[in-house]
Amino acid sequence: MCGIAEQLFASLGVAIDPNAMVSELKTSEKQLLEISKALFRKARLIILDEPTTALSNEEIAHLFSILRDMKEKGTSFIFISHKMPEIFEISDRYTVLWNGKMIQSGFIAETTPSEVTKLMVGNSFYGKNTYDQREQGDTVLALQNLSGQGFCEVDLEIHKGEVFAFTGLQGSGSSELMQAIFGVIPLSGGRLIINGNEAAGGSIHRSMKEGIAMLPADRKENSVVPDMTLLENMYIAEHTLSAAQFPIHKKKEMERYATQKEALDIKAASPEFPVTSLSGGNQQKVFLARWLNTEASILLLDNPTQGIDVGAKAEIYQLIGQLAKSGKTILVNTLEIPEIQQIADRCAIFYEGKIVQILPHESIDEQTVMLYSTNAVNEEEVIQP
Repeated sequence: MCGIAEQLFASLGVAIDPNAMVSELKTSEKQLLEISKALFRKARLIILDEPTTALSNEEIAHLFSILRDMKEKGTSFIFISHKMPEIFEISDRYTVLWNGKMIQSGFIAETTPSEVTKLMVGNSFYGKNTYDQREQGDTVLALQNLSGQGFCEVDLEIHKGEVFAFTGLQGSGSSELMQAIFGVIPLSGGRLIINGNEAAGGSIHRSMKEGIAMLPADRKENSVVPDMTLLENMYIAEHTLSAAQFPIHKKKEMERYATQKEALDIKAASPEFPVTSLSGGNQQKVFLARWLNTEASILLLDNPTQGIDVGAKAEIYQLIGQLAKSGKTILVNTLEIPEIQQIADRCAIFYEGKIVQILPHESIDEQTVMLYSTNAVNEEEVIQP
C-alpha cells in the first residue's frame, strides 16, 4: 500500500511520507491527502468544502493546478467557497444558496464578483462601511520588547475600547504573537503587562484568569467540540474558570444561552443540536459567546471571519464594533485588508517576526499594507502613527 500511496502523492506533486501520522501533517497536506483518497477510489465527482481556508497563497496555487489537471482528465468538482477571487479563478458555473434556498445559478463568464456578492448578502450589507471611530481609554495591554517563537522585539500599547489589527504575509509572526499573549506558546523575552500588572505568560488558564480570551484561526481544529451540543460548546470556557462550582445548572445556562443568542443573533433551532449543525458564521458566534461568558475584557481574534460567508462577515464586523464601544479591547489578526479597513482603529504590519509599521485607520489601504508586508519601502517612506 505504501507504494500505491507514494505513486498517488507523486502524481499530485507533493512530498508526504506514507508512514507519517495524519495528526502530524500540515493542513495543506491533509487537504491533498483527501484528494489522494478520492483518486484512489477513482471518484468522478469530488466535493471541496472551503478547501483553501487554512492554506497560503502558494499552497492554493498548487491545489488549483492539481484541480485543473484532474479536470482535464475527466474529474468534476463542486467547489464550496465564499472567496470571490478563487470562485472566479477555478469555476465554470456558480450557484448561490442562502438560508437553504437557491437564489440563482449561471455561468461564471456571464457575471461578476460584484453581482455574485450582492446575491449572497443583499443590498443591506453590500458595500456597507461598518467602521465607527470610538473613544478609547487607558492602556490595558502593553508589550515591551516582547519575543518568542516566530516574533521578536515587539513594542505596543493598546487601549481600552480599541480595535487593533495585526497583519502581514503568511508566517510573518502576527499569529504567533497572538498565541503567545494567550499563553499557547511561551515567551522568550520582554514584558507582557495586562491592566498594569506584569503577566508571566505561558499558561492559557492564567491568561483566562487575567481577562484574556482567544478565537483561534482554525475553527474546526481548535474551537469545535463535535461531541458536545451547541449549549455545551457555549459554556465550556466559563466552567473551566469556575470548575469548583459544580454541578452545572442547566436552567442558568439556558438563560445565558438565550441572552447570547439574542445579543449575537445566533441562528440555531435548538441548543441541544450539535454545534456542527450550524453554518460557519453561526459557529463563530457561538465561540464568541463562549468567551463573552467568561467576561473577558481583552479579546484576541485570529482570522475571525475565515471560512464564513460575506453576510456573516458583515455581522461579525458589527459585533466587533459593538463590543469595542462597550469597553472591550480587541486584537484582530487577519490577512484581509478590506476587513481591517472595516474594523480597525490602528494596524500593525509584520515582516519576518517584527512590526515594521503601525498605521492609523485613515492610512490603511491595500497598497500601503502590501508595501510594508513585503518590505518594499525605504526608511524615509515610513508613516508615523
